[in-house]
Amino acid sequence: MDGGDGRDGDIERMMWALRGKTACHAGGTENLLLSHLLDTAAVAERVWEDFLARATRDLLDRTAGGPGRGRELLMWLGALHDLGKATPAWQGKHPSVAKAVREAGLSWHEPTVGRYGWSHQHAGAHLVKRFLAEARWPAEHVAWVWPLVAGHHGFFPLASAIKPPPPARGQAEGGGRWPEVQRALLRRVGELLGLERVERLVPSEVPSRALQLHLAGLVAMADQMASSPRYFKGVDDPAKVTLRGARERAATAWRELGRRRAWEDLPVPDDDVFERRYGEPPRPVQRLATEVARTMPAPGVLIVEAPMGEGKTRAGLLTAEIMAARFGFDGVFVGMPRWATADPLFREVKEWAQATGEGLGAQVALLHLWHNFAPEWTALHHATAAQRAAALGDCGERADAGRGDGRAGRARDGGGEEDGDRAEGDDGGQSPADFFFGTGRGLLCPFVVSSYDELLYAAARGNWASMRMAGLLGKVVVLDEVHATDVHGSQFLQEALRWLGQARVPVVLLSATLAAEQRRGLADAYLAGATGREEPGGEGFGSERSGSEAPGGEGLPGPAGCARVTAVHAPLDGEAAPGSPTVRICDSFLADRAYTVDVLPEDVATETGVEAADAALTARLAEELADGGRVLVIRDTRERAQSLYRSLRERFDPDEVVLLHEHMTARDRALRTDLCLRALSPRATGEGPHRLLVVATRVAEEAFDVDVDLLVTDPAPIDLLLQRIGRLHRDPRRVRPARLRAPRVLVTGMSTADAPEGTADGSPGPPGFLPACEERYGRHPLLMAAHLVLAAHGADGPWTLPRRIPDLVAAGYGDASGLPTAWRPAEEAARRQWRDVRRKRADQARRLLLSRRGGDEGGTLAGLHYVAAPVLRGGRGLSALVRGERPPSEAVVVVRDGGAYRTMEGMPLGTDGHVPPDRIDDLLTHTLELPAEYAPLHPAVLHPLPAWRKRKKERGERGKTAEVEPRLSIRRALVLDVRHRVVLQGRRLRYDAELGLVDEGAVGGP
Repeated sequence: MDGGDGRDGDIERMMWALRGKTACHAGGTENLLLSHLLDTAAVAERVWEDFLARATRDLLDRTAGGPGRGRELLMWLGALHDLGKATPAWQGKHPSVAKAVREAGLSWHEPTVGRYGWSHQHAGAHLVKRFLAEARWPAEHVAWVWPLVAGHHGFFPLASAIKPPPPARGQAEGGGRWPEVQRALLRRVGELLGLERVERLVPSEVPSRALQLHLAGLVAMADQMASSPRYFKGVDDPAKVTLRGARERAATAWRELGRRRAWEDLPVPDDDVFERRYGEPPRPVQRLATEVARTMPAPGVLIVEAPMGEGKTRAGLLTAEIMAARFGFDGVFVGMPRWATADPLFREVKEWAQATGEGLGAQVALLHLWHNFAPEWTALHHATAAQRAAALGDCGERADAGRGDGRAGRARDGGGEEDGDRAEGDDGGQSPADFFFGTGRGLLCPFVVSSYDELLYAAARGNWASMRMAGLLGKVVVLDEVHATDVHGSQFLQEALRWLGQARVPVVLLSATLAAEQRRGLADAYLAGATGREEPGGEGFGSERSGSEAPGGEGLPGPAGCARVTAVHAPLDGEAAPGSPTVRICDSFLADRAYTVDVLPEDVATETGVEAADAALTARLAEELADGGRVLVIRDTRERAQSLYRSLRERFDPDEVVLLHEHMTARDRALRTDLCLRALSPRATGEGPHRLLVVATRVAEEAFDVDVDLLVTDPAPIDLLLQRIGRLHRDPRRVRPARLRAPRVLVTGMSTADAPEGTADGSPGPPGFLPACEERYGRHPLLMAAHLVLAAHGADGPWTLPRRIPDLVAAGYGDASGLPTAWRPAEEAARRQWRDVRRKRADQARRLLLSRRGGDEGGTLAGLHYVAAPVLRGGRGLSALVRGERPPSEAVVVVRDGGAYRTMEGMPLGTDGHVPPDRIDDLLTHTLELPAEYAPLHPAVLHPLPAWRKRKKERGERGKTAEVEPRLSIRRALVLDVRHRVVLQGRRLRYDAELGLVDEGAVGGP
């Protein structure tokens, strides 16, 4: 039967019978499939208009064939994402939907389809692949488009995995008139979007894999927003399915979710902008960095190296602004080491963003280990539970959705909307709302301050890599203290740089102590992506390869000068190879000074040595601080810091001693960090405390902006040791106590040996180190650093800093020819062990990278998640993945007092843990990270409190769930008794208001 316009009326009726959302996931009314596809296309249009950077829009226009074509391509791809729902495999899962479809004239063998599942994302890819081939699309274009449909729930399968299950072939995809209906649906989507016929929509060129991944993330983002029943209620009348209506719904959703672009037509800052913003002229390295950024011929990686205290962060932000304006990028990602202090940097980025455009300060997201305790960046952070739960819809993910099984690479069905609860807090099963309101969602904000982890996650073969890349690839990426990444993490960092290079994203790397091998490895990783090489040439930090073995990196000279800017850029259009690197050197802003290095040996082989060492150091500090002064003591373990803190409090006024380590609640750590930063600020105008002793762990190693009179530190590799020294005498104008007027470093935590008999040069044997210190850093870099320390303590004399920083770093990771003869056997054994450990850790990491090396990846996303990375439950599982660590656990500390719960400060939580919405932020400040050794893999004592759990759906309550605050539904509680004690992994732990987490020993022990 003809519908009067050349269309088959029966096919039309069948096509309009197809549903895209069931009633309980579409505001009470079933949503026609065409309606959902149009809604997603309309959101994709909002993404184009109000989210995408100009650089990305230009690339998509070029891919699609001209100005404006990129927008059409993105909308069309968004609409295609759920084409797989036009199959019996999906329509047959829902009784009410199946009934309507059957009544329209479509049929299938229900037992077969019901028995063999086929995910709609795989079905869609299968249909798209078939129909585009029928439309005579070139094979290379079909090959990159179908994975975007297959991967719109986060995982990208092999081509062999998208076919229907063999026993259900002919039924799962539909026989009879089903193919006609599916083709009609594909045609009608194009008509409703005002596009040409499918045959004429062939793109002009195949986009890079990085751009494909970006596109996939944008499609997923559009799908998740268009699945919101709050903004996209069901439409079951074909007459009401219009692009205009979809655009109106998309505009409302976009506005209420607070989405916006950072800049539009950002002007390149002029030469005077630095002084206008900061009230002082730029320092030499700041001026040099901006000059190089202004002259780079194409996007690339710019490496700024300068001593601590030179203002590298400000240089990084301004160069990012320049490159964003020049190359069309929108926003900035600022990454820092894991344990760096995030809040001060957050405030600095907010002030800078606000200076670049009105209202942009409120668009800065803070993502760090404690999640977000600066909530103003998200419009819905303080919304009601119902508003947050409804803000984004259910796209059908499940915890096991899409995981390759390693044999066929087949991803299991993501399930329908009625599949029940998913595992929360697990990256593989992360729901849309979890992602958008958690740290992953924060990457979609215009400006992001975070640990490196958020960038490293995007380079791992886990779920939602596409969404993470969608939040990164339009921004300039700035990484501070980049030297701090270890060998495992550096594999993920280089992989991320490879993708960023392929996407031609500008990157700014900041460091005071970058080794030559690491510099070459980072630059070459970027160029590998920019030039299409599969393997970066360098091996990263501490590589045993020489620079001449690293393709692309051999042009980078070794260390020279203490402040330098290095730039390498992507090839210019029409060129296959990048231009020569730019390396420019300038003077340091800081004057050279002699830093005296002393050693206070201690017995590291016995437990009794700890008490003796604490007593000796306490006595030494009492002498040094007799006339006042401020000292920072950095210990390598929490236990050493707590032990010394106890000793110091017995000798000094308790108000003069502060303990700071990573295993405190977020509230305690934030308050103490703020106290230290205020009292010890190098920019403080007042006199500050007469005497203050801060005992800290690695949390004070980097991005800890303080100025102290004396530094005491446990051993560390030379680059980290120099970073710690950067906290010493930062303000040369400050008047210091007479004994502390010259900068001095006191190294503890190692034993020194007498000269062994028969040694030709009479040199002593190698020092000993604490086992925990060796385990963390490796014995070899500790030996190399100890040699430099002992030389400074002896014949070589003080270190002249900052001039000697590059030479010291080079010596700390160079050859061992200068070591004493008596050290040689120990050094050779330590080097072999260190090399083996590093090789194993690097190999372990490479198996989990987003791109499989040597896997013949081709130019598409097909099979990207074949043998996907095993991601453990929760964000800490992701951190463990990219750092190669045993995963710690994060829990909210509460006290069980009688039959009810309360916080340690006494806020009542009731018998089930109920928290009033306006007190949830207060509760979350009691979040604590438990060390891995106390973190049970299957925690019997770490669980959500009853009121935090999501209630399972009950019969007769289809689509109904309890009103649960999303911020609590993924949390676990660490329940302490009234004495603040708990037993974990056979150890008795206590949370102490002063000491933080304390290990009181084994249960049943003495």
